[in-house]
Amino acid sequence: MYSHIAIVKSCSGLFQGLFDLVYPPVCGICKFPADSPDRLFCQNCYNRIEGFDYPYCIKCRAFIMSGLTCQTCKPAPLTIVSLGYFDENLRTIIHDLKFYGLKPVAATLGYKLADVILESVPLDYFDAIVPVPLHYSRLEKRGFNQAEEIALSIGACLNIPVYSNLLIMTRKTKQQARLSASERILNVCDAFTVKDETGILQGKKILLVDDVTTTGATLLENCKALKAAGAGKVISAVAATAV
Repeated sequence: MYSHIAIVKSCSGLFQGLFDLVYPPVCGICKFPADSPDRLFCQNCYNRIEGFDYPYCIKCRAFIMSGLTCQTCKPAPLTIVSLGYFDENLRTIIHDLKFYGLKPVAATLGYKLADVILESVPLDYFDAIVPVPLHYSRLEKRGFNQAEEIALSIGACLNIPVYSNLLIMTRKTKQQARLSASERILNVCDAFTVKDETGILQGKKILLVDDVTTTGATLLENCKALKAAGAGKVISAVAATAV
């Protein structure tokens, strides 16, 4: 005899199939039929969401071919793992997540990022994942933090705990996308702090997660706050790198 859960799952699958028959899912990028594993994109667009072959240095933007430290800028201020450039594909995907609330997109980005991360470090390298925070006013307006959604997906894939409330944005800043490189640095200077009363971060290797980086100013300020709180090695993972 089928269990209640099995019946519910069976009915859910049937209803989903009927719904897809009436309203076939379309790719969020090209609008062709969505046939990728996540049912959000077509297989072609899904396969084009590929990560950089190597992590890169936030200072000189050179790819780090071996190890995790840029030899030119040693000691490197921060190493970044990224899915790719902020091109039309990734821009569409990230905007669907941020501005249209399509949270399942975060699972795809996190899954893809997890694969790229494992190309650079062993599975058990990181002790914790920490997302870049939003100011509470922006979080209240949007209803979720896109960096946290991506971080949770990475954490689920790699079995690493995610601490969403350790990093705090202490003041509201202007939107970085509208500022010059020098203005971005000033805009986020000392805008983040860590609330770690139990000392969870002490000496730990941290994966700092955000959706997009351009100059790296936000990531560097968050890294600075984590280091000040006692964190050990900090590496960042972002869905896209804008140039």
